[in-house]
Amino acid sequence: MTNQAFFLQLGAVILITALSLWGLFQVPTLMPYQILGWVSLGGFVFLSVIMFFIGRTSAESNNKNTFTSTVLGFTVGKMMLAIMIIFAYLKLAEPADKLFIIPFFAVYFIFTAFETYFMMKLGRTGV
Repeated sequence: MTNQAFFLQLGAVILITALSLWGLFQVPTLMPYQILGWVSLGGFVFLSVIMFFIGRTSAESNNKNTFTSTVLGFTVGKMMLAIMIIFAYLKLAEPADKLFIIPFFAVYFIFTAFETYFMMKLGRTGV
């Protein structure tokens, strides 16, 4: 996967995610969680870019276990990061309800699907 293809697809995913968040924030009970949603979008965009460049480098490595380790490391690391963000938000913002999870996980799931897609493409190009 080329840089140009990745960034075009990333742009499409950002647009889809932003429109999804905008739609979610039209619901009055989700409006208080806009900051978490938009910050999550920015964080996952940043993480995807890092993941792409590190994944591409590891896919081109002579040792094919490097790519597998990279994918596993990012998967576990992203899950742990998500858990830490949720707990930190619970402690710091003290939301009135648990609906804050909806915009966060909407972004999480959209970007997880996208990252799975481009990492599979990178894995095939490294063969």
